[in-house]
Amino acid sequence: MFKRVLLCYDGTEVGRRALKRGAELAILVNAQVYVLSIIPSGMVGAAVVAGAAGHACLVDEAGGYRKLLDESVEWLKARGVSAEGYLASGNIIEQIIAFSRRLAVDLIVLGHYPQPSGGFWWGNPHRASLAERANCCVFVAVDASATEPSRTA
Repeated sequence: MFKRVLLCYDGTEVGRRALKRGAELAILVNAQVYVLSIIPSGMVGAAVVAGAAGHACLVDEAGGYRKLLDESVEWLKARGVSAEGYLASGNIIEQIIAFSRRLAVDLIVLGHYPQPSGGFWWGNPHRASLAERANCCVFVAVDASATEPSRTA
């Protein structure tokens, strides 16, 4: 069964759903949980933009990600889940794969992020999907209300 679970968390509603579902599963199987928050590559930092315009910037983007990560770990611990947090930056898929291998996880939990053009951020035709590259199971937390067929009278 799943003894080491990697929860990918970004603070969004979708990320909170994945965090909640992952916590429920971790409690059920008494798993060790690792929460991974990733600052995406290509994200232009506010300090860089302000500096280029000749201004100083007091925004701490990494600090915001760290705060979300710390809050999620505390939330898990308050529910009796053994949890540790990791903050990374770079390509999201590459970081998830790297941490899943480094931590020898049995399961990766992430949110369902459909793209307007079709497909998902964790897989596309130009590169292998996260599920194909991971050496473990991948659980995608989907909003059940968004996938249920509508009932008409």
